[in-house]
Amino acid sequence: MKRNDLLRGFFILAFLGLCYFPLFLHLDQVPLRLWDEARRGVNALEMAESGDLLVTRYAGQPDMWGTKPPLLIWCQVFWMKILGYNELAVRLPAALAGLCTIFGLIFFSRKILNNTWTGIFAALVLLTTRGFISEHMTRSGDFDALLTLWETGYALAFFVFLEKRAQDTPPHPWKWLYLAALFAALAALTKGVAGFFFVPGLALYALTRKSGRALFLSRRLWLSVAGVMGVVAGFYLLRESQNPGYLRAVWENELGGRYFKPKEGHGHPFYLYFKLLYEGHFMPWLLWLPAGAVAGFFQNGRTRRLTTLIGMVSVVFFLVLMGGKTKIQWYMAPAFPLLALVAGMGFQVLFEGGWSLLSRKKPLGEPAKYLFLTAFTFALFFQPYQKTIERIYFEKLPEHDWKFMKYRDFMYQNKDIKNYSIVHRRPNSNVRFYQSVLRLKGWNIRSFPLDNFDGKTFDFGEPPLDFVPGDTLMICEKKVFPKLDRVFRYEVIRAWDTCKLLVIK
Repeated sequence: MKRNDLLRGFFILAFLGLCYFPLFLHLDQVPLRLWDEARRGVNALEMAESGDLLVTRYAGQPDMWGTKPPLLIWCQVFWMKILGYNELAVRLPAALAGLCTIFGLIFFSRKILNNTWTGIFAALVLLTTRGFISEHMTRSGDFDALLTLWETGYALAFFVFLEKRAQDTPPHPWKWLYLAALFAALAALTKGVAGFFFVPGLALYALTRKSGRALFLSRRLWLSVAGVMGVVAGFYLLRESQNPGYLRAVWENELGGRYFKPKEGHGHPFYLYFKLLYEGHFMPWLLWLPAGAVAGFFQNGRTRRLTTLIGMVSVVFFLVLMGGKTKIQWYMAPAFPLLALVAGMGFQVLFEGGWSLLSRKKPLGEPAKYLFLTAFTFALFFQPYQKTIERIYFEKLPEHDWKFMKYRDFMYQNKDIKNYSIVHRRPNSNVRFYQSVLRLKGWNIRSFPLDNFDGKTFDFGEPPLDFVPGDTLMICEKKVFPKLDRVFRYEVIRAWDTCKLLVIK
């Protein structure tokens, strides 16, 4: 084997190692997060147990709050069948989606831009982007990492289609349009209408290209659009037939209800996303975007056109997000891979320019270039990468989350006690998931909230909280104890942190 082949092999292994730590290190360490992630875990667990692959359920009933299509849930069910009902099975689809996005950028750069370095630098930007390596993205069991994979995929596939169509030479590029349509359908089956948020920007870009303008008169385009809409509409109508009222819930949760009025306290000013980008979600790479855009625009025609596409898609995408009344930080996540490509273009020009200066007087071999690459990469990415790993390795949940999520640890510490009731302040999907896991193993665990989402409250001493002497309770939230103390006398038999296992006297 040649020395250059050994060097390439070493760098491939090193890059895989660099991908592993941000995406997979301690992936199952913290409990499932309250609200979305834990609810997805319950959806997947109940789907795995019931075998109903169409209607997602929560507490045995059709889930009319989490109304997204079930593609993510199907992936989680697949991993649950292999790994069991645990955090890793819930989060692995998102982490793998992040890995596929990273390698997709490298593949695209190598095959389409004829420049592997742009993809490698873009990948390193993503691996050190807080908004990409974070909860609700690649390190949690939520929709957005999978959505980002598909949206990035159809944006880049559509670009390749227009590039090859403009060449007017065989082979005909329709497979790229069909691939873009497939990715668009998968995006919609992941997160509904949010899967189409790149489409307006892509349509605008197509209008700037001769090959794109002619495309709007093509029967194949409209057949592809019809195919995507048919698949998506088919799912929604089939779900409605099995779960009447589902479409109304979708309207309230995903479409007009969420876009035209703030939901769940997420009403924020229009500039929220730019504030988040600047405050850390895409720093320090945000500062490199202007240089990357200039570098991309002044390179060869294909790279320049890609820069234009990314600019148009990003601007329209953020305008769509800013127009919505409900604004949440992870809504902007699909933009990160495209922005990372722009930053990667700038770093590629900087790297190639530095290498040209070094080798101008005397030609240097491949080993010297890899050595320069190592030094260049280390200088740019070491500190952001180190901060990313520290954030993951020493991950600590904020107190406002931890007080609702510590049940897992206390439940698992007391597996010898198999019959008790958990009382918590409000509906808690984190409790529901771990309660369900242990009940499948033979535990008899019940859970009761003091307050319900519909405004109904429950008091100790009244159904369903009318406990009798000898009943065992688990309580972790401090605000529950005063209400318990007013009604019952009890003996604490186990304690940890703020959690207590107690027996009613």
